[in-house]
Amino acid sequence: MEGRESYLVEITSKAEQYYWKLLAHLYETHSVQSANKKSDEIIELAMSLDVNPQRGSLEEDLASFNKEFRSIIYHITKRKTVKIVYFIDEHTNKVYVTDFFATLMNPDKKRKRS
Repeated sequence: MEGRESYLVEITSKAEQYYWKLLAHLYETHSVQSANKKSDEIIELAMSLDVNPQRGSLEEDLASFNKEFRSIIYHITKRKTVKIVYFIDEHTNKVYVTDFFATLMNPDKKRKRS
């Protein structure tokens, strides 16, 4: 589509580590089919930030950093979600995914991880 700005989505090495830990948990707590589906959907959602990455919510608890962190939510179950945390570099048209944060985790950990 013409006129739509596209961004390159990059998953940081730390975010990749968090993603693998999240996958380990998914495979422990879900069927293989369900875990496969959820893992694919999480990555697809992260990669969808290539178009309109501003759609994510601002992460107010990360406002003290020099970047404007945002997040989008993936629902694992009705009560369990994963926040895909990222920031946008408008100068290079890149989106950097910095975390895959299970929202049942202690929220204070998010500041240390991002």
